[in-house]
Amino acid sequence: MRLLVVGKLDGQLSSAVKMAMSAGAKVSHVETASAATHALRAGQGADLLLVDYEIDIAGLIAANEAERIRVPVVACGVGPDPVKAAAAIRAGAKEFIPLPPEAELIA
Repeated sequence: MRLLVVGKLDGQLSSAVKMAMSAGAKVSHVETASAATHALRAGQGADLLLVDYEIDIAGLIAANEAERIRVPVVACGVGPDPVKAAAAIRAGAKEFIPLPPEAELIA
């Protein structure tokens, strides 16, 4: 699986990346939604986007769809804020994963 992580790679998100890599995922990273769309447009493939829920997920999905890029988005965040998690799902994220991550969810 090719995973593109969007957000600041520190703390619990970094732990999630390490878990994904140990489960065999090929992981790439960008810090912003626009960088994610640019990377995908430039041909960097991804099977899944793991996006920090502090990022504008609706904007990211809209920008990708405008480029005819369709990659599922999974939102994640530290200290699960139910309002932010629900907003991410309404914006088009397929799922929300609270951080710190559980190994089974990341795998």
